[in-house]
Parts: sequence; structure tokens; C-alpha cells
Amino acid sequence: MKLNQYICAIFMAISGYAHAENTPYSVEKDIRFGNLPQHVLDIYWPEAVKSGTAVLIFFYGGGFSHGDKSQIRRIGESFSKAGIIVVAPNYRLHPEASFPDFVKDAALAVSYVWQNLRDEATLPRPIYIGGWSAGAYIAALISYDGRYLEEVDTPANAIAGFIGLAGPYEGGLCAGETCPHTFPESTAPDWPVARFVDTTEPPMLLVRGTHDLFVEKSNLEDLAASGNSAGIAVTTLVIEDAFHDDVLSEIEQPGTSVREAVDVFLGSALVGEE
Repeated sequence: MKLNQYICAIFMAISGYAHAENTPYSVEKDIRFGNLPQHVLDIYWPEAVKSGTAVLIFFYGGGFSHGDKSQIRRIGESFSKAGIIVVAPNYRLHPEASFPDFVKDAALAVSYVWQNLRDEATLPRPIYIGGWSAGAYIAALISYDGRYLEEVDTPANAIAGFIGLAGPYEGGLCAGETCPHTFPESTAPDWPVARFVDTTEPPMLLVRGTHDLFVEKSNLEDLAASGNSAGIAVTTLVIEDAFHDDVLSEIEQPGTSVREAVDVFLGSALVGEE
């Protein structure tokens, strides 16, 4: 695809998101994807679903000890109005679970989507996964440590792209503090996401604020460096004067710098697959 055609395609994709912002959507709640009580998810459906309609699976944050899928409601509403299927899963939390239980729960949700949210020809849809804070860490491990999807009989290439907002990608921390009950020391070699990135991995969009008091900037920098070394597409966005929660608020609102970066990331990836 020539450069000017590519730029036009991106512009059309972004314009389409903005134009569709007032369209209706629908929600299916508490769909089971596993056997445990926490294994439920919500699906936000656009008014029109086509064969090429993509899926965004987004995981909430909360320091691995609190939160639930209702935190994703505004993201679900906004992106489904823009023509994206949004899936918001629950996962187990501490003290009921510890690493890697919550990652395995999330991988099971991704597998459910890959198997069940297919197009009219029963082909898998483009699946993007993302999250904020703890949810970004979980989504990153699913994207770049292939063992989690392999364990649930889902190919690693089921993931078309990863979107991480303020993620503690080095692992081992909960809300900026060490938490050995959540991250047992014996599992430490499997914490850092950057360790698992290789040439076959999906592109990544990494976002953080300069005033994030919970997640050190090295988390973004190290993961981005691993992606660059592997030769995969890496996009980073650092928001001046933004705190940990601010990047989540921005993705919910069309027209913000975070939302525009996500729109371009989704749009460019879709153009590349056509």
C-alpha cells in the first residue's frame, strides 16, 4: 500500500470512529467463559456487526485485589458506538488468587472470544487486547508469553495487537508496593513481560503519564525496548502531567490524546490486515 493511500485509510478509520459516536449499542452481561464464579464477561455490541468488525478485550485494574468488569462500562459504550465489539471479563483477585491465576483466567476469556465471537464464515475476528494498570500487565503477559494461550488451545496469533495503559510490566508489585502474597517469590522468573517478547509477537501501544505515582517509567521503557529489539511495531505515548488514573479517563473520551492514539493503532492495524 502506498504511503498516501495508507494515510487516507487511517484518516477514514479515525473519521469513521468519530462519526459513529452517536450510534446505538447493546450489552450482553454475565456470559460464562469458565467454571468459576468469577468467569463471567460482558459484551458491548455495535449496532452493525460486519465480517471485519474487530474485538477489543479490555481488562480492568485494581492492584490485583479489587475491581470488576463494571469499570470498563464507559470504554465498552464508547468503542461499541464507534463500531468495535468490546469484551470486559472478570478475573480472580487476591486473596482468593495469586500469580499466575488471574493471568490464566484472562487467557481463558480470550480463548472464549476467539472460539465464539466469529464472523459469518466462522472465521476468527481480529482480536485486540488491552487493559489499565493491573489489567494492562495481565493483557501484556497473554500477548507476549505464549504459554497462557497455548494452555487453553488458542494460537498466539489470535492476538492482533496489545494496548497497555499504565501497566506494571515488570511484575511483582500491587499498587506500587511489593506484595509477596499476590506474587510469590518462587514465580519471579515469569513476572517480567519483556522477557517473552520475540519476532512473532503482535504490535504494542504503550501509554503512561509523567505523574504516575504507582508505576515507574522503566516498565514502559523496558517493554518498548524489548519490542524494538524484536523488530515488532512499537508505539509509545507519554502524557505530560498525567497521573495513573488519567490515562484510563482519556481512553474513554473521543478526542483526547490517548483515545486518538488508540484509534490510530486500531485503524492502522485493521488497514494492514485488509
